[in-house]
Amino acid sequence: MSSNCTIAHRTDFDRLARPLAAWNPRRWYFESMRKALRAVAGISEGVGVGERHGYDSGVMLEYVYRNEARGKNWLGRAVDRAFLDSPGWRGIRDRGDLIKAALGAELDAAALAGREIHLLDVACGGGRYALETLRAHPGKAKSALLRDYRAENIESARALARELGVDARFEQADAFNDRDLDRIAPAPNLILVSGLHEIIADNRVVERHFEQIARIAARPATLIFTIQPWHPQVEFIARVLKSHTGAPWVMRLRPWEQTQAWAEAAGFKVRAKTMERQGIFGVVVADLS
Repeated sequence: MSSNCTIAHRTDFDRLARPLAAWNPRRWYFESMRKALRAVAGISEGVGVGERHGYDSGVMLEYVYRNEARGKNWLGRAVDRAFLDSPGWRGIRDRGDLIKAALGAELDAAALAGREIHLLDVACGGGRYALETLRAHPGKAKSALLRDYRAENIESARALARELGVDARFEQADAFNDRDLDRIAPAPNLILVSGLHEIIADNRVVERHFEQIARIAARPATLIFTIQPWHPQVEFIARVLKSHTGAPWVMRLRPWEQTQAWAEAAGFKVRAKTMERQGIFGVVVADLS
Protein backbone atom coordinates (compact mmCIF):
# COMPACT_ATOMS: atom_id res chain seq x y z
CA MET A 1 0.00 0.00 0.00
CA SER A 2 1.35 3.44 -0.91
CA SER A 3 1.91 5.59 2.17
CA ASN A 4 1.62 8.72 0.02
CA CYS A 5 -1.82 7.59 -1.21
CA THR A 6 -3.00 6.92 2.33
CA ILE A 7 -1.70 10.27 3.56
CA ALA A 8 -3.45 12.07 0.67
CA HIS A 9 -6.79 10.45 1.52
CA ARG A 10 -6.36 11.31 5.20
CA THR A 11 -5.42 14.90 4.36
CA ASP A 12 -8.47 15.27 2.12
CA PHE A 13 -10.76 14.06 4.89
CA ASP A 14 -9.23 16.41 7.45
CA ARG A 15 -9.47 19.34 5.04
CA LEU A 16 -13.10 18.69 4.19
CA ALA A 17 -14.02 18.25 7.85
CA ARG A 18 -12.88 21.82 8.54
CA PRO A 19 -15.26 24.70 7.67
CA LEU A 20 -14.01 27.10 5.03
CA ALA A 21 -13.00 30.58 6.13
CA ALA A 22 -15.85 33.08 6.21
CA TRP A 23 -14.18 35.22 3.54
CA ASN A 24 -13.61 32.29 1.14
CA PRO A 25 -15.78 32.61 -2.02
CA ARG A 26 -16.12 28.81 -2.11
CA ARG A 27 -17.88 28.98 1.24
CA TRP A 28 -20.35 31.49 -0.20
CA TYR A 29 -20.96 29.17 -3.16
CA PHE A 30 -21.57 26.09 -1.04
CA GLU A 31 -23.83 28.00 1.35
CA SER A 32 -25.90 29.16 -1.63
CA MET A 33 -26.17 25.54 -2.78
CA ARG A 34 -27.23 24.52 0.71
CA LYS A 35 -29.99 27.14 0.71
CA ALA A 36 -31.09 26.06 -2.76
CA LEU A 37 -31.46 22.46 -1.59
CA ARG A 38 -33.58 23.51 1.38
CA ALA A 39 -35.70 25.62 -0.96
CA VAL A 40 -36.48 22.70 -3.31
CA ALA A 41 -36.94 20.11 -0.56
CA GLY A 42 -40.62 20.92 -0.50
CA ILE A 43 -41.20 20.12 -4.18
CA SER A 44 -38.61 17.38 -4.85
CA GLU A 45 -39.36 14.19 -2.94
CA GLY A 46 -35.79 12.92 -3.13
CA VAL A 47 -34.25 16.11 -1.80
CA GLY A 48 -36.92 16.15 0.89
CA VAL A 49 -35.98 12.62 1.97
CA GLY A 50 -32.31 13.63 2.17
CA GLU A 51 -33.07 16.73 4.20
CA ARG A 52 -35.24 14.80 6.67
CA HIS A 53 -33.26 11.58 7.06
CA GLY A 54 -29.75 12.38 5.84
CA TYR A 55 -28.36 11.82 2.36
CA ASP A 56 -26.46 8.70 3.42
CA SER A 57 -29.41 7.12 5.24
CA GLY A 58 -31.05 3.82 4.37
CA VAL A 59 -34.27 5.68 3.58
CA MET A 60 -32.42 7.88 1.09
CA LEU A 61 -30.70 4.95 -0.56
CA GLU A 62 -33.96 3.05 -0.92
CA TYR A 63 -35.38 6.09 -2.75
CA VAL A 64 -32.31 6.17 -5.02
CA TYR A 65 -32.68 2.47 -5.85
CA ARG A 66 -36.31 2.94 -6.93
CA ASN A 67 -35.13 5.67 -9.32
CA GLU A 68 -38.59 7.18 -9.83
CA ALA A 69 -38.60 10.99 -10.03
CA ARG A 70 -41.34 12.41 -7.83
CA GLY A 71 -42.38 15.92 -6.96
CA LYS A 72 -45.31 18.20 -6.32
CA ASN A 73 -45.36 19.53 -9.89
CA TRP A 74 -43.43 19.36 -13.14
CA LEU A 75 -40.62 21.47 -11.69
CA GLY A 76 -40.33 19.26 -8.62
CA ARG A 77 -40.16 16.16 -10.80
CA ALA A 78 -37.54 17.77 -13.04
CA VAL A 79 -35.41 18.68 -10.01
CA ASP A 80 -35.86 15.17 -8.64
CA ARG A 81 -34.74 13.60 -11.92
CA ALA A 82 -31.61 15.77 -11.99
CA PHE A 83 -30.95 14.82 -8.37
CA LEU A 84 -31.35 11.08 -9.06
CA ASP A 85 -29.10 11.33 -12.13
CA SER A 86 -26.12 12.73 -10.22
CA PRO A 87 -22.90 10.68 -10.61
CA GLY A 88 -22.99 9.35 -7.06
CA TRP A 89 -26.53 8.03 -7.27
CA ARG A 90 -25.93 6.49 -10.70
CA GLY A 91 -22.90 4.76 -9.22
CA ILE A 92 -24.95 3.51 -6.27
CA ARG A 93 -27.47 1.88 -8.61
CA ASP A 94 -24.69 0.30 -10.68
CA ARG A 95 -23.10 -0.94 -7.46
CA GLY A 96 -26.43 -2.54 -6.58
CA ASP A 97 -26.41 -4.50 -9.82
CA LEU A 98 -22.88 -5.72 -9.08
CA ILE A 99 -23.85 -6.78 -5.56
CA LYS A 100 -26.88 -8.72 -6.75
CA ALA A 101 -24.80 -10.43 -9.42
CA ALA A 102 -22.17 -11.43 -6.86
CA LEU A 103 -24.76 -12.67 -4.36
CA GLY A 104 -26.61 -14.60 -7.05
CA ALA A 105 -23.42 -16.25 -8.26
CA GLU A 106 -22.60 -17.41 -4.73
CA LEU A 107 -26.10 -18.81 -4.21
CA ASP A 108 -25.97 -20.67 -7.54
CA ALA A 109 -22.51 -22.10 -6.84
CA ALA A 110 -23.56 -23.29 -3.38
CA ALA A 111 -26.69 -24.96 -4.79
CA LEU A 112 -24.62 -26.82 -7.41
CA ALA A 113 -22.20 -27.97 -4.72
CA GLY A 114 -24.99 -29.01 -2.37
CA ARG A 115 -23.93 -26.56 0.34
CA GLU A 116 -26.42 -24.83 2.63
CA ILE A 117 -26.23 -21.04 2.67
CA HIS A 118 -26.94 -18.96 5.75
CA LEU A 119 -27.01 -15.37 4.52
CA LEU A 120 -26.35 -12.36 6.74
CA ASP A 121 -26.73 -8.72 5.70
CA VAL A 122 -25.15 -6.90 8.63
CA ALA A 123 -26.51 -3.41 7.82
CA CYS A 124 -29.30 -3.90 5.31
CA GLY A 125 -30.85 -0.45 5.08
CA GLY A 126 -33.98 -1.10 3.04
CA GLY A 127 -32.77 -4.62 2.26
CA ARG A 128 -33.24 -4.35 -1.49
CA TYR A 129 -29.99 -6.03 -2.63
CA ALA A 130 -30.43 -9.17 -0.55
CA LEU A 131 -34.20 -9.47 -0.96
CA GLU A 132 -34.28 -9.00 -4.72
CA THR A 133 -31.49 -11.55 -5.08
CA LEU A 134 -33.32 -14.05 -2.87
CA ARG A 135 -36.45 -13.61 -4.96
CA ALA A 136 -34.46 -14.24 -8.15
CA HIS A 137 -32.84 -17.38 -6.63
CA PRO A 138 -35.66 -19.01 -4.69
CA GLY A 139 -34.81 -21.80 -2.27
CA LYS A 140 -31.05 -21.35 -2.60
CA ALA A 141 -30.53 -19.89 0.89
CA LYS A 142 -31.35 -22.06 3.88
CA SER A 143 -31.76 -18.93 6.00
CA ALA A 144 -31.49 -15.18 5.53
CA LEU A 145 -31.01 -12.66 8.33
CA LEU A 146 -31.15 -8.93 7.62
CA ARG A 147 -30.08 -6.51 10.34
CA ASP A 148 -29.86 -2.76 10.77
CA TYR A 149 -29.47 -0.45 13.73
CA ARG A 150 -32.35 1.83 12.71
CA ALA A 151 -35.91 0.66 13.30
CA GLU A 152 -37.26 2.47 10.22
CA ASN A 153 -34.83 0.58 7.99
CA ILE A 154 -35.90 -2.76 9.44
CA GLU A 155 -39.55 -1.89 8.89
CA SER A 156 -38.81 -0.83 5.32
CA ALA A 157 -36.94 -4.07 4.63
CA ARG A 158 -39.70 -6.16 6.20
CA ALA A 159 -42.29 -4.41 4.01
CA LEU A 160 -40.19 -5.02 0.90
CA ALA A 161 -39.88 -8.72 1.81
CA ARG A 162 -43.67 -8.96 2.01
CA GLU A 163 -44.00 -7.17 -1.32
CA LEU A 164 -41.52 -9.53 -2.99
CA GLY A 165 -42.79 -12.66 -1.27
CA VAL A 166 -39.38 -13.44 0.25
CA ASP A 167 -38.90 -15.35 3.51
CA ALA A 168 -36.28 -13.70 5.74
CA ARG A 169 -35.70 -12.75 9.35
CA PHE A 170 -35.11 -9.19 10.53
CA GLU A 171 -33.41 -7.84 13.63
CA GLN A 172 -32.53 -4.40 14.90
CA ALA A 173 -28.85 -4.53 15.83
CA ASP A 174 -25.57 -2.63 15.67
CA ALA A 175 -23.19 -4.04 13.06
CA PHE A 176 -20.16 -3.03 15.13
CA ASN A 177 -21.34 -4.18 18.56
CA ASP A 178 -19.77 -7.45 19.73
CA ARG A 179 -22.76 -8.45 21.85
CA ASP A 180 -25.15 -7.91 18.95
CA LEU A 181 -22.88 -9.87 16.62
CA ASP A 182 -22.63 -12.74 19.10
CA ARG A 183 -26.43 -13.17 18.97
CA ILE A 184 -26.37 -14.13 15.30
CA ALA A 185 -27.57 -17.68 14.68
CA PRO A 186 -26.96 -19.78 12.76
CA ALA A 187 -23.37 -18.78 12.01
CA PRO A 188 -23.43 -17.12 8.57
CA ASN A 189 -21.38 -18.39 5.65
CA LEU A 190 -22.42 -15.72 3.11
CA ILE A 191 -22.08 -12.22 4.54
CA LEU A 192 -22.93 -8.90 2.90
CA VAL A 193 -21.50 -5.56 4.03
CA SER A 194 -22.82 -2.98 1.59
CA GLY A 195 -22.38 0.78 1.84
CA LEU A 196 -21.48 0.57 5.52
CA HIS A 197 -17.75 1.12 5.70
CA GLU A 198 -18.03 4.09 3.35
CA ILE A 199 -20.03 6.13 5.89
CA ILE A 200 -17.67 5.37 8.80
CA ALA A 201 -14.93 7.97 9.28
CA ASP A 202 -12.89 6.05 11.88
CA ASN A 203 -10.41 3.78 10.12
CA ARG A 204 -9.92 1.59 13.18
CA VAL A 205 -13.66 0.84 13.36
CA VAL A 206 -13.62 -0.42 9.77
CA GLU A 207 -10.38 -2.36 10.23
CA ARG A 208 -11.76 -4.04 13.35
CA HIS A 209 -15.03 -4.84 11.59
CA PHE A 210 -13.26 -7.30 9.30
CA GLU A 211 -11.93 -9.00 12.43
CA GLN A 212 -15.40 -9.08 13.99
CA ILE A 213 -16.97 -10.61 10.88
CA ALA A 214 -14.25 -13.26 10.69
CA ARG A 215 -14.92 -14.14 14.33
CA ILE A 216 -18.66 -14.78 13.93
CA ALA A 217 -18.55 -16.40 10.47
CA ALA A 218 -18.85 -20.10 9.80
CA ARG A 219 -15.99 -21.87 8.03
CA PRO A 220 -15.73 -21.73 5.09
CA ALA A 221 -17.46 -18.43 4.40
CA THR A 222 -17.66 -15.76 1.72
CA LEU A 223 -17.77 -12.03 2.39
CA ILE A 224 -19.13 -9.57 -0.16
CA PHE A 225 -18.31 -5.96 0.69
CA THR A 226 -18.21 -2.60 -1.03
CA ILE A 227 -15.47 -0.01 -1.41
CA GLN A 228 -15.34 3.64 -2.45
CA PRO A 229 -11.82 4.83 -3.27
CA TRP A 230 -12.88 7.95 -5.17
CA HIS A 231 -15.82 10.31 -5.65
CA PRO A 232 -16.06 13.25 -8.09
CA GLN A 233 -18.38 15.26 -5.80
CA VAL A 234 -16.66 14.65 -2.49
CA GLU A 235 -16.24 18.35 -1.63
CA PHE A 236 -19.77 19.33 -2.68
CA ILE A 237 -21.16 16.51 -0.54
CA ALA A 238 -19.05 17.50 2.48
CA ARG A 239 -19.93 21.19 2.23
CA VAL A 240 -23.61 20.91 1.25
CA LEU A 241 -25.20 17.60 2.25
CA LYS A 242 -25.91 16.32 5.75
CA SER A 243 -25.49 12.76 6.97
CA HIS A 244 -27.95 10.60 8.92
CA THR A 245 -26.40 12.03 12.11
CA GLY A 246 -27.30 15.60 11.12
CA ALA A 247 -23.62 16.53 10.74
CA PRO A 248 -22.01 17.33 7.38
CA TRP A 249 -21.54 14.24 5.23
CA VAL A 250 -17.75 14.11 5.03
CA MET A 251 -16.69 10.96 3.21
CA ARG A 252 -13.65 8.98 4.22
CA LEU A 253 -12.33 7.81 0.85
CA ARG A 254 -9.98 4.86 1.27
CA PRO A 255 -7.45 3.52 -1.22
CA TRP A 256 -8.24 -0.06 -2.17
CA GLU A 257 -4.83 -1.25 -1.00
CA GLN A 258 -5.60 -0.10 2.53
CA THR A 259 -8.94 -1.92 2.70
CA GLN A 260 -7.47 -5.03 1.10
CA ALA A 261 -4.74 -5.14 3.73
CA TRP A 262 -7.32 -4.99 6.54
CA ALA A 263 -9.42 -7.77 5.00
CA GLU A 264 -6.42 -10.02 4.47
CA ALA A 265 -5.09 -9.40 7.98
CA ALA A 266 -8.45 -10.66 9.31
CA GLY A 267 -8.06 -13.87 7.33
CA PHE A 268 -9.99 -13.11 4.13
CA LYS A 269 -8.54 -13.95 0.73
CA VAL A 270 -9.76 -11.60 -1.99
CA ARG A 271 -11.14 -13.55 -4.94
CA ALA A 272 -12.57 -10.74 -7.09
CA LYS A 273 -12.93 -6.96 -7.20
CA THR A 274 -15.26 -5.26 -9.69
CA MET A 275 -15.68 -1.50 -10.09
CA GLU A 276 -18.80 0.11 -11.52
CA ARG A 277 -18.38 2.01 -14.78
CA GLN A 278 -17.52 5.40 -13.22
CA GLY A 279 -14.92 3.89 -10.89
CA ILE A 280 -16.54 5.39 -7.78
CA PHE A 281 -17.77 2.21 -6.13
CA GLY A 282 -16.52 -1.36 -6.13
CA VAL A 283 -17.74 -4.77 -5.00
CA VAL A 284 -15.27 -7.24 -3.51
CA VAL A 285 -15.71 -10.98 -2.99
CA ALA A 286 -13.42 -12.55 -0.39
CA ASP A 287 -13.22 -16.05 1.11
CA LEU A 288 -12.55 -17.20 4.65
CA SER A 289 -11.31 -20.74 5.18
